[in-house]
Amino acid sequence: MAISGTLSDIGFVSLLQFPNSSRKTGLLTVISIDGKAEFFYRKGELVHARYGQKKGRDVLVDIVDWSEGQFSFEAGLEPDETSIQEDLHHILMWALKERDEKKQNGRKGQAGMLVEIDEELSVKLDGLLGTVSDIEYICMMTQEGRLLARSRADEGFLKILDPLMGSITGFISEYPGGLAGKAFFEGESVSIAMAGLDPEKTVMIATGPEMKLGRLSMVLGRITRELGGE
Repeated sequence: MAISGTLSDIGFVSLLQFPNSSRKTGLLTVISIDGKAEFFYRKGELVHARYGQKKGRDVLVDIVDWSEGQFSFEAGLEPDETSIQEDLHHILMWALKERDEKKQNGRKGQAGMLVEIDEELSVKLDGLLGTVSDIEYICMMTQEGRLLARSRADEGFLKILDPLMGSITGFISEYPGGLAGKAFFEGESVSIAMAGLDPEKTVMIATGPEMKLGRLSMVLGRITRELGGE
């Protein structure tokens, strides 16, 4: 019998420990806006994990902070391989430590991302920003999440946006093969839309939460075309 629910009901770390505490064998599938992750258990021990191209304990580092999404557990399903041999509690502690170090390194790297700004391209982004009402900021990033160019923006808005940039650059750098389509993030104080211009570059626009998703998508499409994307 399958068991299902949402991450907001149980929390990701507690969810991973559920099959362990009840010594279950089966497949735990977790789906969020970022993708699908699968965890195989054998008599309560986590023996295999996969998420995109990643396998093993590294999967947990990427998704241990997931707080929204759906999950299901199907009992009796056996893994086709074994990628984890350590105790689940040890792996969780390791993943949380790696997560924290990754965030710290990301914050330290923010200053380095601003070193090679393309001033000519930044002027072009300023021009595009002036042709669209309600958009507060436009920037372009490499596939590694390094900032290539950026428009000017209100200092107050940048302070709101800054805490999110580490997650945005991480999303871009970890997206398999580069961002090809569109991606949207809606928060209480800011809305963000991104699109891949080519396999190496991504454009991002940001505005307040009042802009509807449909118009935000149209604006993103227009800016992408202006910058030479499809």
